Amino acid sequence: MSVRFALLAAVAFILAACNRSPLEVVVSRCPAVAVVGDMNTLTQFKGEGRATDDVMYTASIMDVTSNCTEEESVDSRVTFYVGATSGPAFSGREVTLPYFVAILKDNSQIVSKEVFEVTLRFDSKGFARSKEVVTQHIPTIAQARRYNYEVLLGFQMDAQDVVFNMER
Repeated sequence: MSVRFALLAAVAFILAACNRSPLEVVVSRCPAVAVVGDMNTLTQFKGEGRATDDVMYTASIMDVTSNCTEEESVDSRVTFYVGATSGPAFSGREVTLPYFVAILKDNSQIVSKEVFEVTLRFDSKGFARSKEVVTQHIPTIAQARRYNYEVLLGFQMDAQDVVFNMER
């Protein structure tokens, strides 16, 4: 009985030493970062066809991470990769693709949107990949406290590309 009591007391003592206040709350003003669901992949076709033989390339936004600094303002550094595979209808060595980075306030208001371009160079196996880094800025910490911000990424597409993504 005394061994069990000693073991129980030791476990309780260890747990009490590691205990942190359950009322401690850490609030981050860093924006959430996400890729817009139907705009994370871009498939381009040669001509008007939509068959597999008409695919020039398919590109995707992937491996999104972010780092954030909170001082007098909030700066969010977003790192991600754009990767692509060439299809049977592709005859070039590189493509330049537009993508956007937008800041939303309270899940509804677009505060800013910038369109960037990435140039992908395909290797001999038909693969291409580029690391992209963008920094988004919220001017004051007071603004960051007042609203919920998020950073959204996606390919800049026309309506036909979006419809293709939704249908597949």
